[in-house]
Amino acid sequence: MLLEPPGWQGSPQGLPHWPYVRAVDDALTARGIPPGSVRADATTRERGFTTYMWLTWDMSRTHGQRGIRLHWKERLGWFYALTGINSQDVLHYTVAPFRTVFPRPQDIAEVAEHLVCFRQLPDVAYRTEWDGAEDVRAAGRDFRRLVLGLAPLGTQDGGSGLGAGPHTGGEEGVQLTIDTRTDTYEEAVAAVQAAYGCSQDVLAGRLLPDLSRATVRPDAVNLSGEGPGEGGT
Repeated sequence: MLLEPPGWQGSPQGLPHWPYVRAVDDALTARGIPPGSVRADATTRERGFTTYMWLTWDMSRTHGQRGIRLHWKERLGWFYALTGINSQDVLHYTVAPFRTVFPRPQDIAEVAEHLVCFRQLPDVAYRTEWDGAEDVRAAGRDFRRLVLGLAPLGTQDGGSGLGAGPHTGGEEGVQLTIDTRTDTYEEAVAAVQAAYGCSQDVLAGRLLPDLSRATVRPDAVNLSGEGPGEGGT
């Protein structure tokens, strides 16, 4: 049984993808192939605070002379690796046969069983998404916003402009247009600072938050001098 992870700053319930980690571990245990170790964490600030997990079976838990590792990345999905006597010695690494980033834990367990017991992948393309995927995606977005000093999406904050969910009381959203071909990182940070009313010490040197869900108004912050909707975003 997995223990609850320590809470992150502003996220006392723990890592945002922990429900998925636990569901996958439960499915593997129910299948009779629990991993020898489970690692769940978030990447560094430079890599955008995205979450991941590693599930590892060393040689003692597999049928063969090699170990198995399953690796999940929040934005890319599942990969598998064949490892040597040392589990850090990766002999082969490639994508797993899932057509969604959040496949069902039962499907993950089926693929893991084929790898652990037979050292081969099932001839199936798994396309069904886990029913808790949207909640974990939303938790991941809010986690990154909290780390950046921004309010979670949908939070009402007295018209401060924080949060990009529905607004009430006549408050409008904001659209940012950033041309990635010409605008510098510093210019992009300055635009986010102006749009969200955040101090420079919160945003300086950090990655931009996910702006794809900001609500739109006709007058946009435009760094490139082009009209809204033109250039790269």
